[in-house]
Amino acid sequence: MKSILIVEDEKDIVDLLSYHLSQSGFSVITALDGPSGLERAKKERPSLVILDLILPGMDGKDICRALKSNPLTQSIPILM
Repeated sequence: MKSILIVEDEKDIVDLLSYHLSQSGFSVITALDGPSGLERAKKERPSLVILDLILPGMDGKDICRALKSNPLTQSIPILM
């Protein structure tokens, strides 16, 4: 089963996206702040990351740079 990581600090958006993606057959992983989103991406290596730009602790652009500079995560597509 393909997994999608949602990194978003607004719980309502996370719940809505999680519901629809789960209904479409995806395994959903979530993180509510930048640092935990980066760690989850490194640990879980999802098929796709849906990434908010403005996050507590670390913004989306910094997370994107970190993922794309890491050989283990650089090939993961990111939707911002």
